[in-house]
Amino acid sequence: MAAPDRATQTASPAGAPSAEPAPAIAPVRPPARRKPRASGRRATLGWQVAILVAIIAGMQLLNITSGNLVMPSPVDVVRESIIMWSDGTMLRALGQSLTVLGLGFILAASTGIGIGILFGGFPRIGRVFDPFVNAINATPGAAFIPLVIVWFGLYTEAKVVVVWNAAVFPILINTTGGIANANKDLIEMAQSFGAARRQLFWQVMVPDAMPSILSGLRIGAAVCIVGTVIAELTMAQSGLGGEMIKAGNRFQMDRYFAVVIVMMALGSLITIALRLAERRFGRWRLSL
Repeated sequence: MAAPDRATQTASPAGAPSAEPAPAIAPVRPPARRKPRASGRRATLGWQVAILVAIIAGMQLLNITSGNLVMPSPVDVVRESIIMWSDGTMLRALGQSLTVLGLGFILAASTGIGIGILFGGFPRIGRVFDPFVNAINATPGAAFIPLVIVWFGLYTEAKVVVVWNAAVFPILINTTGGIANANKDLIEMAQSFGAARRQLFWQVMVPDAMPSILSGLRIGAAVCIVGTVIAELTMAQSGLGGEMIKAGNRFQMDRYFAVVIVMMALGSLITIALRLAERRFGRWRLSL
């Protein structure tokens, strides 16, 4: 019987593991952990506190070098704030301003979002009215105040109209842009699943435009405060604007700055609330 050849002798039986060592497998590294944001937030807060301290120190230095008429002392401003809150003056003025601001902002938000959805959802209508919107938006709001006084008088109704006129256009323009620039991929995906035009509009385009709408609301809220002060200065003097002009006419700078601080705090709180809402409703879009 013939001897098996060399290839048969060296071959391993079927199913037997190879004698050669298996290649080494590189260890899988765990995904890198994100650095905690707490340190970044602490650093931001530290810078903000440092800036606030620098502003207070600058006020005190200017008060020492130039006197109370140029810049009141921060201590005097705090003392006057306590007095105005204690006797109800600040609370009453804040309530009057919030009434005008709230009504004007609600009216501006409802009309701005409604008309913006119409213009963005129907581009032909938007193109027809676009020159008129831009023309009115470019006109200073103070130019309409005499007309508003003739039509609505000097009291709350006229002030609400002034605030509405100041805030409606940022909301309208942002809403129109958000609807018109909705995500085309989402629209095509919804169409491929057989979504009707109404479903496509209300369940895809409007939710996708929500960050733009909320951004317009945030800008409109800031403009509302400016419009409220202008209305209270030019019409029947009331609210925070009225207290500010009274203090300015009497050169009571500590009282003047006490009102200004309340207005700044009010604007900051409204902006922070709308920014949180913007992050909340825009989170799904970022993850997409």
